[in-house]
Amino acid sequence: MEIREWAISILAADKLELKLFQPESLSDFFPGPALIWNEPTRPVGMSFKRCSKEDKIPSFQEHANEDKRAICLHRFAGHELLAVEIMAYTLLAFPDAPKTFRRGLAHTLKEEQEHVRLYVTRLGELNVNFGDLPLYRHFWKHTPYIKSPLDYVCMMSLTFEMANLDFAPIYGSSFEKHGDRRSAELMSKILSDEINHVGFGWNWLKRLKTPDQTEWSAWETTLASTLLTPKRAKGFYVHEQPREQAGIPQEWIAKLSKF
Repeated sequence: MEIREWAISILAADKLELKLFQPESLSDFFPGPALIWNEPTRPVGMSFKRCSKEDKIPSFQEHANEDKRAICLHRFAGHELLAVEIMAYTLLAFPDAPKTFRRGLAHTLKEEQEHVRLYVTRLGELNVNFGDLPLYRHFWKHTPYIKSPLDYVCMMSLTFEMANLDFAPIYGSSFEKHGDRRSAELMSKILSDEINHVGFGWNWLKRLKTPDQTEWSAWETTLASTLLTPKRAKGFYVHEQPREQAGIPQEWIAKLSKF
């Protein structure tokens, strides 16, 4: 199956199993012209809802309650589905990107699909169906600002996914503390994959930036064009070890910690 055909099928799918479909093999002989997708088609019950103040994610103090943990996991599953769709969007928007970038991004997309499956399975164990709770536009609203592969790696890999290097261990630790080892193990799996995704972004930042820019200046400048700041790339506090595993240098981590 061609990458282009696969990406279109993901964004046009009105069933979750089609959004999570993985072909046995992928080719990229015919990437076609650039295609900008305004809004992903969603399965019934999974359309974007407006987020209100009442829709705040449960606090850590509420994690002793299984229903509250399920709300957290449902929110995270929604984020993973958005990542799947944004990666498909990027594959369609930049058919002329380097083949190695496109193959790497397709691999990352498959891992994000697997994350959705893992969350759906865990939610089922907690007697919640994916889509029972609201799903929000969140990250998708930034897609109009992805005008190059560099915009993508700065926004997704090195900001939204990098922030998960903090959130995944924080939530995993809280779930473990409240006796939910299955959910804690899930967060550990997510963290492991996100380290690789951040590493993908770091390697491509170095290749895509202009020679006169440092990695930090290229990232910060590019982020500004997507209406984001470095603060979005961290959680409540910065976990250094997973960033180091992703290849992020100490100088970068120190600067991020100051935001």
